[in-house]
Amino acid sequence: MKLARSLAGVSSVIALVAVVLLYSRTPARSFDIQNSQAVINNPAADITDVYMFPSPTNINNVVVAMDVYPLIPAGQGLKTYFSQRVLYTFKFDNTYAAEAVNSRPSEDLVIQVSVGPPTNGTQQVYVYGPAVAARKGATTTLVDGGAYSGTGYINRPFSSADGLSVFAGARQDPFFFDLQQFYNIYPNRNMGSTSPSCLPAPAGVGTCPQGFNNPGVDEFANTNILSIVIELPRAALQIGQNGSIVAFWATTSTNSGS
Repeated sequence: MKLARSLAGVSSVIALVAVVLLYSRTPARSFDIQNSQAVINNPAADITDVYMFPSPTNINNVVVAMDVYPLIPAGQGLKTYFSQRVLYTFKFDNTYAAEAVNSRPSEDLVIQVSVGPPTNGTQQVYVYGPAVAARKGATTTLVDGGAYSGTGYINRPFSSADGLSVFAGARQDPFFFDLQQFYNIYPNRNMGSTSPSCLPAPAGVGTCPQGFNNPGVDEFANTNILSIVIELPRAALQIGQNGSIVAFWATTSTNSGS
């Protein structure tokens, strides 16, 4: 496949990680947004959230989700597409419980997603795995020689040959966050701000002694994101006598790493 060759070795742009109890009823999540110039320049590679939670319809399944492309204006979600230059990868360490205390997770299994060019208002989506990682660390390689296990189209649910249920497309941003107050507390140096923090001295000028407002203003209430959501059997993430602890994280990667 031409696509497989073009994504043969790609370097991570961003990664978010969480260690989860596979059979816990408590969802795991992590949040980030616009944390570097690279993802500001390429918002389709900017991971805003990752989630893992029990399937609400099948006790034997779990759901993983990766949200990217922050701050899509309301009404523009269905007109926004994933990037062909980005490989979206879910990574799982299912031997984490047996490894040394405080060790860093290392991917045992991965599920990868890539896309074709936007055409006639839609975009083809390709899913690879779950499979043993072809390469570990900051550089990612397509699994199974680049042979995809399932394909469908953006904004339409589809299934893969490996028993995955997949949706990739636009959604309202699920994250509640008072972004403006956050930037008052931690001025956005990445965007050139030279304002002092509003926290009390010595950290700042003391105009917001309580930090965040209550209840605050949800800056993301009227914005969209692109979401990749995959439901799969819990058993697909377990091997041997590992138990139920799985380290889970997501990365976006490009050929240039930027």
